[in-house]
Amino acid sequence: MSDEHERLVVDALRAQVAGTGGRLPAPTPDPGRPALGAGWVLLLAVLLGLAAGTVVAVITLR
Repeated sequence: MSDEHERLVVDALRAQVAGTGGRLPAPTPDPGRPALGAGWVLLLAVLLGLAAGTVVAVITLR
């Protein structure tokens, strides 16, 4: 049964390549580390979470 599944996958990949004009898509470069923008977004999310937690704590303790 495994050989049948493998053959189906190979046939599907060949059909997909034939449908794209015979050219495989170029691989995208894999960055080694996240971009600096992702760090800023993460920092902003943490700060906003702390601020929201502080507001909820102040409202709750009143």
